[in-house]
Amino acid sequence: MAAFSVRHRDTCRICGSRNLVEVLDLTDQPPSNSFIAPEAVAAEQRFPLKMHLCRDCGLSQLLDIVSAEDIFDDYAYLSSTSRALCTHYQGLVDAAIERFKLPDGAVVGDIGCNDGIMLARYPAGRFSLVGIEPSSAGAYARKAGFTVVEDFFGRDLAPRLVERFGRVKLVTSTNVFAHVDDIESFAAGVQAWLAEDGVWIIEFPYLVDMVERCYFDTIYHEHLCYLALTPLAHLFAKVSLRAFRVEKTEVGASGPALRLFVCRADAPHAEDSSIPALLRAEADWGIKDPARYHDFAKRVEAVKESLLATLADLKAKGHQVAAFCAPAKGNTLLNYLGVGPDDIVAVSENNDLKIGKLTPGSHIPVISDQALLDAKIPYALLLAWNYADFFVANSDYVKQGGRFIVPLPEPVVRP
Repeated sequence: MAAFSVRHRDTCRICGSRNLVEVLDLTDQPPSNSFIAPEAVAAEQRFPLKMHLCRDCGLSQLLDIVSAEDIFDDYAYLSSTSRALCTHYQGLVDAAIERFKLPDGAVVGDIGCNDGIMLARYPAGRFSLVGIEPSSAGAYARKAGFTVVEDFFGRDLAPRLVERFGRVKLVTSTNVFAHVDDIESFAAGVQAWLAEDGVWIIEFPYLVDMVERCYFDTIYHEHLCYLALTPLAHLFAKVSLRAFRVEKTEVGASGPALRLFVCRADAPHAEDSSIPALLRAEADWGIKDPARYHDFAKRVEAVKESLLATLADLKAKGHQVAAFCAPAKGNTLLNYLGVGPDDIVAVSENNDLKIGKLTPGSHIPVISDQALLDAKIPYALLLAWNYADFFVANSDYVKQGGRFIVPLPEPVVRP
């Protein structure tokens, strides 16, 4: 494994302010998608994982930045391995085609297309589909027949996209925007690529839900920003964009999410009541108040203590415990808990890029879903807890008699 490089910034990545306060420290951790071969453990690196609040614009963010080029060079996350996420994105695509009456042949983009999960949801042959993907996952989308530009998106790339493909009628970036350090360049690039009546749909884990429901595991080095409408409205105004509609969804790539509809400042899309309503709600909630986040930190510590007590109780009763699914956020949780293979004997996963490796930091073996079934381990910590209902209803593990420990927002055993 190649070494990761890291740098520290001391200004807000949206407004440039230095009025920043640390609100949560999840300890030093490895990058959460850096699944590691057993022979490479000695060279593993850890970096600070601390969330800071900008008291001027309200953006929550990481200031220790692991190089995106290093993270995405050998990337182990493939979106399409999640059946629930495929279903979720199918709903997004179907609704967007209907709402915005996309004409046949329209240019449609997906920034951060990964293995083509979103592009594959569109009717075959109807639109001119373009994926942008800097990571190694883009090879899977190209193999599936999609046009993929292998580059990081920003204001420098946008003119080349306009020249090559034309302006985009609809562009999506789901579970991507929070990964970006130069977030202003990204937004300016979208503004430059959009058609006059084009729409940008962003979906991201919602900061307020993360804090209120204690979903702290969505904090990891890839996620540089923890987003809400208030700071984004500030950003959009800087680059001649505006949000005109917002929806909440309970099922996103990393948990409950906001789906934000954005257009050029001069576009014909009318702003509906959801935008001012959410801005008021965030102000009333205290989006810029450090006390909100310090309370969050206390609740995070309480969840840690409760989960460790649950695991210790099962171990004392002679039960083995595994973990089910190996998402990046699961590694934030495992490392913050401080557990290892003596506590969690294995993590099951259906992504071949992870199977046979160890989880970063905690060094728990990653095995196949079938291997977990064969081992007949009675309890499994459900690291993809945001799909708990789906897995309880559909997984062979539960049908075989296994029980999930759902860790968040507070530990509970299901079924």
